[in-house]
Amino acid sequence: MITYRLEFITPLFSRGAYDDRPEIRAASIRGQLHWWFRALGGNATEEKALFGGVRGVATASKVVIRTSSMPRPEQRVQVATLPHKSGGQASRKWAVPTGQGCDLHIMWRLGALPTAIDSSFTRALEAWLLLGTLGLRATRAAGSFVWHPVRDATLGYPPDFVAYEQRCQQLVQHTAIRFALLDQIYPDGESARRIVSDTIGGRADPSGQGDLARLNDPLGKVFGGRKTSPLRFRIVQIGCQHRIAAVWDGRGAVTGNRPRDLYGIIDLLARKKPALGRQLQMSALNL
Repeated sequence: MITYRLEFITPLFSRGAYDDRPEIRAASIRGQLHWWFRALGGNATEEKALFGGVRGVATASKVVIRTSSMPRPEQRVQVATLPHKSGGQASRKWAVPTGQGCDLHIMWRLGALPTAIDSSFTRALEAWLLLGTLGLRATRAAGSFVWHPVRDATLGYPPDFVAYEQRCQQLVQHTAIRFALLDQIYPDGESARRIVSDTIGGRADPSGQGDLARLNDPLGKVFGGRKTSPLRFRIVQIGCQHRIAAVWDGRGAVTGNRPRDLYGIIDLLARKKPALGRQLQMSALNL
């Protein structure tokens, strides 16, 4: 068993059966690892061998995900899911607050994995730890966290932003995933989350919705057929400094988006939401 300790630097909006009982759910982490495994090039056969599946011949999962050290009920808080808004528009929900977290345990069963699949899983795990998030509004940097190894873990947290950026570029190399670490430094995770939450295309922005539709909804959509945002954000903390990491899912067969949609949304954000858009214009995503 290997163990990593996670501490959230932006609120985690995640729950089970009860709205007022936020949870750090192992099933949600498992889902994130699935996503990164596929995004980094894992195929369906490898994914089934690792995570199990029922299509064709049923196969049990060889990886077991568990969480412990869960937040106590008195530690839960109500937090704005839309921090750039106020009043009822901020859409406050119960959340695991910043500063809280859990121990993530990863265990193996049913024999050893082939070396190639084991390596692909480790790569997906590291990509999620460095670039991923968790819970509701995860693509807009809610559920961002820092982490460190606790038990029998081989992955380490980068010591500085240069090392972080280099490692992330290595992880996504030769895949359809593109990554950029934006330049602006923020004093805390919530200040950065407010910037990435304030995008375009909400209910009060019909013109923005039209612009996004012409770009094949590069920020995702809820109405008229749900779509996850191909443009994702994560808040990265090293020391006392916080920066925004941006990830573009370039798998056109999965997202329905083209490279020009990425450049289009960056230009659109630069005009309408310059605090974020101008940083994206100067980033590796726009090269």
